[in-house]
Amino acid sequence: MFTFVVTCYNQADVVRYALESIRYQIEQYGEGQSFQLIVTDDGSTDKSVGVIDQWIAGNKGLFAKTDRLFRKENAGICRNYVDALKRVAGERFLVLNGDDLLAPFNVFEITDLLDKYDMVCTAFIKFTGKGDMIRSYGTYLEVVLQNYMKGKVLRRAVRLGCPVMGTAVYRKELLTKEVFDFILQYRTVNDRACFQKIVDDHEGIRVCYVNRPFIMYRISEHSISNFNSPTRKLHNQEVGMLCGAEMEGEKQGFMRTMLKLQEKSAAVRSHGNYFVRLFRFFSPYYFIMLWLTVRHYPQIRKMERQLIDTYWLDCREHYRRIRVRIHKEARMRR
Repeated sequence: MFTFVVTCYNQADVVRYALESIRYQIEQYGEGQSFQLIVTDDGSTDKSVGVIDQWIAGNKGLFAKTDRLFRKENAGICRNYVDALKRVAGERFLVLNGDDLLAPFNVFEITDLLDKYDMVCTAFIKFTGKGDMIRSYGTYLEVVLQNYMKGKVLRRAVRLGCPVMGTAVYRKELLTKEVFDFILQYRTVNDRACFQKIVDDHEGIRVCYVNRPFIMYRISEHSISNFNSPTRKLHNQEVGMLCGAEMEGEKQGFMRTMLKLQEKSAAVRSHGNYFVRLFRFFSPYYFIMLWLTVRHYPQIRKMERQLIDTYWLDCREHYRRIRVRIHKEARMRR
């Protein structure tokens, strides 16, 4: 069984896109497999629950097992993330936010790599609410840098608040009670806390990177990546707390200093002044990024071009097809 997990909070206008992208994967690439769908809703105050239930009712035949984890009150993404992961029945699974989409390429080819690796880091393409793909190469520097984050570099980057890996897939066996307990100390940093704990607990973790979009990542006024997002300040505070958690068990003076600097850097990320926010680029993690960029500059620029130029048109058409299908079904229901 393969498990799809969708997390939702006040995303009634867009969660159907996420669910439709799952249907596309099953219909195009899922022949001969059995599927579980887990959908969590964190106490939405809009019509998200109704939209989800309506979609599930119309697509029951796709799934051997469906779990609806709907909360009456908001508890934060970390609580919902853990509750969903505890219900995963398949050995292979992926997690999708309710405002994003799975890219139109075969996701099962990516998860099949877990036969050889413990974790597979993947690329993504960002897009606006209108469906315009963001094609600026520099936007994806942190994405392609995952190709060079292995061994000690990976461990240091993750400990210093690595902002990528959010779309990674990993072996189910890595999800232990200790990982769940660590995630539940926070409200917004579910994937960062998860990967930090996993990497901390597995020194020899086997990781690879695939330079192909796995997820289409929607940028909106409510995205955590948006500096004006209501949850941005809390998120940055919790990123600092993750560095604090690393300092508790760190004995090496140099690394403690780096963690302290990274903790301070997190505090300026949500500052209202643009120029103050620029100080985040003096953090230890960004020095790792700079070092990797200088060392592998030609290859990195080539990978950025390959990622965007090869796939952006397919992603745009995928979004348009899903939008047309959603609008057509909406007219039929009227």
